[in-house]
Amino acid sequence: MAEGHERVEGPAPMQGGGFYNDHAQHQAKGGAHGLPLIARAFEGMDFDGMALRGPVTLADYGSATGRNSLAPMGLALAEVRRRLGPDMPVSVVHTDQPGNDFTALFQLLRDDPDSYLRRDGRTFASAVGRTFHEQVLPDGCVDFGWCSFAAHWMSHAPVMPTGHVWPRQTVPEVRAAFAAQAAADWRAFLAARARELKPGGALVVVQPSLPDAEPTTFPVLMPWVEAELDAMALGGVLTPEERGRMTILVFERTAAEARLPFADGAFAGLTLVAEEAREMPDPFWPAYAVDGDAAALADQHLGFFRAPFLPSLLAALDPGRDAAFRDAFTNRLMDGLGKRMRAAPQPLLSPMVILTGLYRKAG
Repeated sequence: MAEGHERVEGPAPMQGGGFYNDHAQHQAKGGAHGLPLIARAFEGMDFDGMALRGPVTLADYGSATGRNSLAPMGLALAEVRRRLGPDMPVSVVHTDQPGNDFTALFQLLRDDPDSYLRRDGRTFASAVGRTFHEQVLPDGCVDFGWCSFAAHWMSHAPVMPTGHVWPRQTVPEVRAAFAAQAAADWRAFLAARARELKPGGALVVVQPSLPDAEPTTFPVLMPWVEAELDAMALGGVLTPEERGRMTILVFERTAAEARLPFADGAFAGLTLVAEEAREMPDPFWPAYAVDGDAAALADQHLGFFRAPFLPSLLAALDPGRDAAFRDAFTNRLMDGLGKRMRAAPQPLLSPMVILTGLYRKAG
């Protein structure tokens, strides 16, 4: 860590008030790649033991405000009901950081027609406000865990300032420090889940990954963000300290990096049972290819960027910045990016590979 700079924690909570739910279609499409592995996760579990121990516990690691949790939790609940019947009590625990908008989550669970709570009176929802980079639930209490589009977020920045808003696009020595921290975070994540799982329990993790031949995702989008932030710093809108803290703490792993803890077999009692890697094209590009509506394409890309990533930039502002300044900063950044997107329409969310892993704790 650079001398004179405080440790920067991450990630910042996703944008609340339902905004993330409304602009997380890309994450939903990516997470869908992991849904077929949920049934496989329940194969071979000790259902007689589950029936005796009860209740069954399903854990959702990195829930955000919940929209993209409904399908996987619903499928996992269906597996439980198919084997253990309608009366077994089921606890669904959604976990995220303390600053997460849990109010929006619980309103969604109460009101959304697709909510498992509206279909199953013997299921009980709760939440834990703690980062999944550490243990968040008691030892041996989870039957099934799900984590989608969250495990690539880092616990903190190992070097500050980084020199770029996107760690994969920093200079080699900084990128190496982030790679080492991302590897340590991944091992910590897996070890914590291993402690939380019951013997024979299973975990499905879906994460954006990189093709081995590609150096970064967002090779166009993030340089545009960098240019807009630099312009604000040069114009005096941002202080040098604020600009230096503006790094989005995401570091995508390759499939080889995700497998590394299992190079010698089991890791922390977990076994890698199955792994799938599928290419993920920009989900907004096909509509533009048909209608040529550059403004609509830009709006979709801006919504994607703003929902998960803008909070990290806002968190880097000095604490004394008031709401009016934060709104002005947001508007200027979004306006600048929007102009670039409309002037040069192109796929911005590629190249990307969706990596899905199924992990099981020894029985």
